Amino acid sequence: MKKTVIILVLIINSWLSAETIFSKDSFYLKLNSFIGTDYFLEREYKSMNYFDRHHFYAGWKYNFIDNTEIWFDLTFDDKFYEKEILLNRVGVSYTKSDFTFSYKIDRLQYGENSKIYNIQVKDRFYNFGVMEDYRYNGIQIDYSKNVFSTNLLVAANDFNSVITNLSMNFKDESYFAKIFFLAVARNEEYNVRNYSLGFDSKFRFGNLGIYASGVYQKLPTYYKGDKFKQLVEFTYKINDNFSIGSNYFMEDFMDISNANKQSQSFVKIAFKKNEVTLFYRNNSMNEFTQNYKNEEYAILHQYRFANKLALGVNYSYFKPNFDQDYQQIGFQINYHYEKDL
Repeated sequence: MKKTVIILVLIINSWLSAETIFSKDSFYLKLNSFIGTDYFLEREYKSMNYFDRHHFYAGWKYNFIDNTEIWFDLTFDDKFYEKEILLNRVGVSYTKSDFTFSYKIDRLQYGENSKIYNIQVKDRFYNFGVMEDYRYNGIQIDYSKNVFSTNLLVAANDFNSVITNLSMNFKDESYFAKIFFLAVARNEEYNVRNYSLGFDSKFRFGNLGIYASGVYQKLPTYYKGDKFKQLVEFTYKINDNFSIGSNYFMEDFMDISNANKQSQSFVKIAFKKNEVTLFYRNNSMNEFTQNYKNEEYAILHQYRFANKLALGVNYSYFKPNFDQDYQQIGFQINYHYEKDL
């Protein structure tokens, strides 16, 4: 009996301590998955090629007293031989006046705010920073005043090399604009030093949205020379049932005539809980393969069971200039849940 009372007192004490330390906490879950297959009409060997893509995040955020908070989330990592749940983001921050001091493991992404690239889960740029994308572990200092903010990051990336980022940001209800400078000892794409100067911006004029991002990468030891990337996109919501959009992405090396280009357009029609989106995409590349071109015609039909849950069927027809025409069909799911606890 005495032992039971002691255990009960410890439980109550730990609960009261938690109530004292944590003023507020929240939980969120994001699940975006695609499962499908390619089908080559005239290929005798391996006519079908199965593949899937998953973006899974679940996390908690705790707001401490004295303007301090801690957060972490888990992510699903689909490796070649196994699937793992990994600690993806974790950090702690302290805010004093207009300054915030943080230590965190996170991703530094520029060019990830495209609306068009984040419709189809199977898209190679889905939830990805097309200008810059690095995982890092380090310290960040933020200063924020009204619509202006700036931050300085000093960290290490996945290659255990130094990464430094400085950005200036302007944000209001109808726009945001960011200018950044990035220095990386080892670029994750080409394994060379990288100095980047770029911008990221988004504007809204009524039902018209415009997104633009660009970066100049100084690659002093890379044999193809420096690189320039740009992304321009517009979306227009005509009414609650009809919207359109188009974007253009390009990356080009300065010293060698190697340019990768992509353009994509969509039309979305919504009726009740159904959404039908028609896509046209044109890819051209000569960085690794000469005169590579591929056209895609796609349709995505989604049914929204609730505002946060949608199930869809995604069908595409491809017309490459280097191989046979082929088809692709798959199923995608989008789910987002968030709740203050």
